Order: sequence, then C-alpha cells, then structure tokens
Amino acid sequence: MRFNNLVAAVDYLRTLDDILNNLPQGILVRCKDEILFANKVAARIFGFITVRELMDFRAIRSIMGPFAQPQTSPERRFAYFSTMNGDLFFADVTERVIDFRGQQAVQITLNTPLQSAEDLADARSMVERYTLALRHAKIGVWDHDRVANSHFFSPSCREVLGLPDTDARTYLSVFEDLIYPEDRSLVREASAKAFGERMPYAAQFRIMRPTGDVPWISVTGTSIHDNDGLVVRFAGTLIDISDQKQKERELVEARKTAQAGLEAKNRFVSGLSHEFRTPINALLALPRLLKEKANRPELADLVEASELAGEQLLSLVDSALDLSGIDSGTVDVRTNAFPLAKTCMAACDAMSLRTTARRIDLQLDIDPAAQANFLGDEKLFLRTLKAMLRHAIERSGPGTMKMRLSAGENGHGALVVLHDVGAPYSIVEARSLFEPFSSIQTPDNPITQSNGIDLPLARKLARAMGGDVTIATRGTRNGLIQFYLPLERVASNLDAPIGSIDHTRALCILVVEDNLINQRIIAVILEQLGHSCVIVADGVMCLETIQKARFDAILMDLHMPNMDGYQTTRQIRTLEADLQAADFPAMPIIALTADARPETRAAAFAAGVTGFLNKPISIPELYEALAPIAAAIAEEPTAQRG
Repeated sequence: MRFNNLVAAVDYLRTLDDILNNLPQGILVRCKDEILFANKVAARIFGFITVRELMDFRAIRSIMGPFAQPQTSPERRFAYFSTMNGDLFFADVTERVIDFRGQQAVQITLNTPLQSAEDLADARSMVERYTLALRHAKIGVWDHDRVANSHFFSPSCREVLGLPDTDARTYLSVFEDLIYPEDRSLVREASAKAFGERMPYAAQFRIMRPTGDVPWISVTGTSIHDNDGLVVRFAGTLIDISDQKQKERELVEARKTAQAGLEAKNRFVSGLSHEFRTPINALLALPRLLKEKANRPELADLVEASELAGEQLLSLVDSALDLSGIDSGTVDVRTNAFPLAKTCMAACDAMSLRTTARRIDLQLDIDPAAQANFLGDEKLFLRTLKAMLRHAIERSGPGTMKMRLSAGENGHGALVVLHDVGAPYSIVEARSLFEPFSSIQTPDNPITQSNGIDLPLARKLARAMGGDVTIATRGTRNGLIQFYLPLERVASNLDAPIGSIDHTRALCILVVEDNLINQRIIAVILEQLGHSCVIVADGVMCLETIQKARFDAILMDLHMPNMDGYQTTRQIRTLEADLQAADFPAMPIIALTADARPETRAAAFAAGVTGFLNKPISIPELYEALAPIAAAIAEEPTAQRG
C-alpha cells in the first residue's frame, strides 16, 4: 500500500513538473541570491540550456538585480533583466511571497513571451547601435529603481561623471558626492518640483570629478510614481555642457566689453556735442545780429551763408547725438496728444534757410483727415521729418519740392510722402542709403558721394516709434521718401473731451499687451475716456494679477510671448467656473488684434472673449465697447439695494 502511494506521488510530481515546464511563462522561485526552483522557460529566457545551470548560477544579482520582496502580494511590475551573456531585456513580471519548503521566498512569473535567439541578437544589435550613438553624442543614460534600490549608469554617463566601473556607491551617494556644494540646493529644489508636480526634471549644475575637474552638466529626466504618488523610478540623460558654458561666459564678457565701448563712445559724443554747442550758438547768433545791420546786399548774402553753415553744423551734431542714443538704446518714446499738421508745418519752417539757399519752393499739402491731434511722440516725429527734409534738400536742385501729409482710414496712422527735386533713387542707392556715411556711385553719376547721416537717422527714429522710412525706386520722376507711423487720432482740439460717459462710473481695466508703444497709446486713450488701467506684458502676468485684484474689464492682446491671449482667456474662464460664486460674474474680456480675419474673430470668441476690436485701436469703437460695461457696473449698487 505504501509502495503504491509513493509511486502515485512520484507520478504526481512528474506531471506537475511537466505542466510547469510547458507553460508559456517563465516561473522561478528566488530567495535572496539563490534560485530554489525554475522551469525550462525561465532557464531559456536567462540564456541557460538547463534548469540546473540556472539554479547553480551564483551571480544571480548580475542578471536579476538586488533581491527585494514585493510591497504587495501579488505585485506586477515592469523591469529590466539581463541574460547570462549580458543582453538586456524588458519583462512584465508578477511577484508573490510564498513559503517554499519552509523558507520565505518570492515566486517570479515572467509574463513576457519567450524571445528567440534571433530576437535577442536583434535586440543586442539595437542596443549596441544606441550605445554607439549616445557615446558619439556624449549623452549619458542613468536609471534609478528606488524599489529595488538599484541604479544603472551607461558607459557615456560614467565617462561624463568620471566614475570608474568599480565604483560601488549608491545612486544618491554618487550625486551627493559629485554635485558642486554651491549647486546642491538648486538640484534639490528642481528634484522636489519635478517629483511634487509630476513634471519632467531639468537642471544645469556643476560636478566635482575625482580628478579635480569641475565641469558643467545638463541633466534631464522623468519619474514614475506608484498609486500613492511615491516615486518608484527615476531615469533620464545627462550631457557635458562645459564648452557651451565657456562660450556663454565669453559671450557675456564680449557683450560687456562691447557695451563698455559703446558707453565710452556715447560719453565722448555727448561731451563733444556739449563742447561744440557753445561756439556754434555764438556762430549762429552773430550772423543774425550782423544781418540786421548789414546795408550792403553782398554782405547780407555772406551773413546768410554763415548762418546756414552754423545751422548745418548744429544739426549735424544733433544727428550724431541722436544716432548714438538710438544705438545705445536710450531713446525714450513719450506718447502724448499733439497737432500733427502743425508739427509738419514747423518742420518745413525750420528748413527755410536751406530751401532759400538752394532756391527750392517747399510746398506742404495736408489731408483734412490729418487736421487733428494724434497720440505719439511729437519731438521724435519732428526730428524724423527734419532729417528727411535735410536729406532731400541736400540732393535737390532748384525747383518745387512737395510734401503731403495724410491720415489712414478712420484716422489710423499717418503717412508723409516727400517728393524732392533730385533724380529718382536707383536700386543701387536703395541698398546703401540707410547706412551712415555710405559711399554712393551710380551709372548716371560716377562720382563717389557720401550719403551722410540724415536718412539713416530718420529710419532709426521712425522704427523707434514703431513706424518706418522707405524710398521708392519705381514709378516716380523724382526722388520719393515715405514715412509711415502708426499714430492714433484723438480729439481735434486738445482741450475738447473725446466723449462723455453719462450715468456711468470710471472703470478699472487690466490691459494685457506686450508692445511698449501700444501700452502707452492704450493708457492715454483710457485716461481720456475717464478710466484707469493696470498694464501687464503677457498672459502669465495677467493670471497672477487677477488673482490679487478685481478688475472691471480686460483688454487682451491675442499674440504675446509666454502665454497668448487665447490660452489666457481660457484659463480665466476655467478659474471663474471653479469659483461657483454668485457674486463673481464672468469678467468682460475684449480681444485686441491686428488680425481682422473672420477665423481669428471666431477663435477668440470660442476661447471666451466677450468683445473683439481690431488694431490700430479706434477710440469711438473702444468707447462703445466699454460704455455698456460701465453702465452695468453703475447700476449694481441700485440692484443690490433693491
């Protein structure tokens, strides 16, 4: 009877062994660094011919990593393993704690299908390709498994960090020892932010190699979290950026040197201008006194010539000073309301000495729409016109010179067109006219001439105000210069109010606009409409501001850096929806854009705006857009009392 029971038990074990060896999954039982049981599939996966070879293998840690019991039983995870030949493979495994022959062990089931020898060879070739590519690019790969308390540094990574293959320190010890002391807080903050917000990790910091070198490295990575939000794995790449940092330092030093040279040049020009002005003013005053007492015509002509020479010298000094200020970025554009037509007449009057000397009849034609006040910098506008006129007069002979001033549609923008008495500009001239003192030589005039400084100054002043100066090379009998400036028309009388807002109150408006000139224009318009404003430069600043203060409305530019108007509007609507408060109504948002296409308008309203205005801003349209908002707010106290 006992013999029959023993035979039955042996048959049962053989059957069970046969079942386990024919399963598609690899199954093994591990206790610390010893394999207590394995089926044939598991042995083949790890590159062994027989199960006995796997169970007798003593370097289990090298193919399976450090031993760690699963946190939950069963636990499923994804992990890298290695064959006995060193080929890495990625496996889907399930682990459970079991009692195996009286000792606690871990049963590991490899759910990944068995790879053939050809698959392993292909995988090994692919790994070699990536390794060669990463090493050529000097990109290191690192991987830290916090659950298994294991880490991996690729050869390129060890090369960048200066770590020998025999270095047995833990992942945290390696970086704590290597990171430059002054950069450790930065690295910790970046890690905490990446872990806490579950976002990619990125940091640039210095390390101390065992050789004493202190290179810069750039590290990027990503983290994997468990169901409780704890980081279970952290992996990424690093690269040596020491050369890049060195070039950045050299660039900063070069910029400082250039800036110092520019400042020295500006101080020299400014000082020279100051020293010039005292004798020049005397030279200009004396001819005027002599002119009053000159009885002989030929003497009066000489006095006028002397006065003209002094005026030309003074304008040259002023122009040099203006160019120096523009190049150093010290030009300050001040936006105020000024009479556009009167300013043009003042520029023409200032040229009387020059036009008289050259027998030029300067005629000014003013469009009725330009007979108004415009928002802009009057002084810079006048200096631009004078520079254009000086250039045109210098190249002209006797005759009639015409200048026309016109305003754009609905008063948006101003255009000055100047026809001189010289020959049309050639394409050759057009290429060099805007460079100071450039040499010009044309087929019609083989004598080399200097361009001077006036036209380059006019263009730089115009561009500082957001406009431009251009020349025409076709379709004209004489030289033609055009000066466009995006000005905004205001009341025709500076003392006359633009409009009144009856039965309403002043609004506090948040202006979201990145262009400095547009910021000034909008601020002046809102002030004349009786409203106050706060100005921010992008959507990120807008979101921060509205969470600190309440505004009556927002004027939102659609195209800005960091965060555009579409994204910002959607974020605001999301914040309002989250509040769910009856006393927090949706904020009016009026889009501002130079893009008048229907699809742009539709996209803006889809994002959540309540109004849409095109640039340049029309004051009547802005008034009409804000008036209902002001009227509604003015009625709020009455409604609440009722």
